Amino acid sequence: MRRKFSALALALLLAACATEQGRVSTTTVQPPVTTTPDAGAILPGAGIVGAPGITRPSPALPNYPKSIQDSGATPGVLALYRQAQEARAAGHADQAEAALERALHLDPRNPFVWQALADAHLALNQADQAEAAAQKSTSLAHGNPYVEAGNWRLIAAARQARGDSDGALQAQARADDIARALAKTP
Repeated sequence: MRRKFSALALALLLAACATEQGRVSTTTVQPPVTTTPDAGAILPGAGIVGAPGITRPSPALPNYPKSIQDSGATPGVLALYRQAQEARAAGHADQAEAALERALHLDPRNPFVWQALADAHLALNQADQAEAAAQKSTSLAHGNPYVEAGNWRLIAAARQARGDSDGALQAQARADDIARALAKTP
């Protein structure tokens, strides 16, 4: 009986220490992850006695912005971006390029603006500049798969335009991998 009481007292003490402003903070202990012989599939809890059949949903992505509107861009940048999109849709890639260059003066670290600039360069048959702008966008995206998938598609198109079929296939494969990973996330 004394052991049960001690375990209960310890649990209550830990719960009291874990409260923050009246809310209980919980921590999840993850079982070790191991691979199985079938194509290297990773199963959570594999190899733990008493843990067969444990399934967990795929981890959710951090809250990455999916569009420039979600990125916290200023109204001026959004207006120039919108102007560029309208010009691009009307077949005026040169006007789109100019508007995006002005947007970059206001927000040089916005990966969505760099991505749109890459698209404008591609429409103007400037494959080298298109790839460079898409790579710059990727470097500023900080792992945002929504931006990176689009950038790799642009890189694939730029490489194809330069006649680099192998490079285009590799870039498209990377875009497809990212898209598949996005499709699996909740």
